[in-house]
Amino acid sequence: MTSPALVDRQIIELEKLAQQVLEIKRRSRPRRPIVIEFAGSPKAGKSTCIGSLDIFLRRNNFRTKILTERASVCPIPNKFDPIFNVWTASAALNQLSETLANSSKKLDVIILDRGFFDALCWFEWQRREKLLRNDDYQRFTNFFTAMRFRMCIDLVLVFESSPETSSEREYKNLLTRKEGSIMRREVLTSYLDTIKHTTHKYKSSFREIREYNTDDQDQNEVSYNVTKTTLDLLKNLADEKIGYIPKSCMPNVPTIFKYSDIRQKIEENLEFNDRNAVEDDADCLQIIPIAVIKEKNRDEFLVGTKAQKATSNTSPEKGRTLCYFGGHVREEDSNLLEGGDKLDVLKQCVYREVKEEIGIDLDPDSTDPACIWVRDGSKSEHHLAVVFMVELSLSRIKLSVDGEEFARYEKKGRTGTGDIISAYELAQMKIDSWTENIVKRIANVNYQERDPSQPTLFKPV
Repeated sequence: MTSPALVDRQIIELEKLAQQVLEIKRRSRPRRPIVIEFAGSPKAGKSTCIGSLDIFLRRNNFRTKILTERASVCPIPNKFDPIFNVWTASAALNQLSETLANSSKKLDVIILDRGFFDALCWFEWQRREKLLRNDDYQRFTNFFTAMRFRMCIDLVLVFESSPETSSEREYKNLLTRKEGSIMRREVLTSYLDTIKHTTHKYKSSFREIREYNTDDQDQNEVSYNVTKTTLDLLKNLADEKIGYIPKSCMPNVPTIFKYSDIRQKIEENLEFNDRNAVEDDADCLQIIPIAVIKEKNRDEFLVGTKAQKATSNTSPEKGRTLCYFGGHVREEDSNLLEGGDKLDVLKQCVYREVKEEIGIDLDPDSTDPACIWVRDGSKSEHHLAVVFMVELSLSRIKLSVDGEEFARYEKKGRTGTGDIISAYELAQMKIDSWTENIVKRIANVNYQERDPSQPTLFKPV
């Protein structure tokens, strides 16, 4: 039993950490909430811990939402039927997708009670018990471990308790000793073994998985550990770590070159550190994957304009029209990928950034993108752009613009985020050096269509 004095010290520590996180959030404005899934053995203490965490966060001025488990309302009566598990996992996916699509800017923490990881545990158990065909097992697990879904989950907390502990807690306040379909010793024993196996199997597939055995732990101690872990995650998300390589390792390259020219340097030297530390170090070359979204078979670009409050007075992007979207590589982009090279990390970054900035999904599939490194004495010298060209039918896409970072200007008669501008018109506007290099030297555009005096074609890098 945790002593009252220790509980008091833990509360003071957590409340102090909560205030630190809130201060960082005010300065940096994280773009999204963190998502925590609770999974594990029946009667292992998940519900009590979820309630404790939610109350602490709310009373310390964090915005939270609990997505409750759907097993209790599943219309399929047989809990051993794989479709029961498919239904509950799909219901969790529906809730999470709706919340992230409509309320992500309004929340700090989303708590998911039994989601994708919990479903994987049950699929694994059903396969071991010969209740699920192998081909269905492969298809079900592949669907729920798709990168698109895994990237939504920041932390999986797996609660474990022995069959004896689970049974004792189940019947403690019940006037019956009859067993339920799941609350049977043989089921609990085999399922606990499956949880351990599943945790090991998917350890590198999720950003982070932590296990808690609650057999001999006081509930206050478990709640303290979970709350501290959550606050640490919020702090890391707000005070992000960004990717860079030392300028000293860069070869002698022109302003525009191919990724293959520096691929090995990126593979060997890409590291992550606190954003402020990287930006203050003149030898750090920050890696910025960007997507240039172009109309199919036409020289027209989807453009953006940064909001005034989102750019400093010395930013090359301030007051300029941009023909790209993207941003810093974050440490979170690298911890979702099993193996692979750093180019996959850059692609994951640009996918995430575009999704956060304008709300669309992209497939940046270039194997050797162009790069831009402008050395003109401005802040551009500290940033290296990796340019992914993506052609879309722009009339078919619907944007959801992050108004905190980008300006819209729909009603002001000015070019704003989401406008579609021809290359020729863009070249006449106030643009930054990256946009100029993209339009004039990378995008392979034909200026003679609008101005016969212009060159017919700029050869791409």
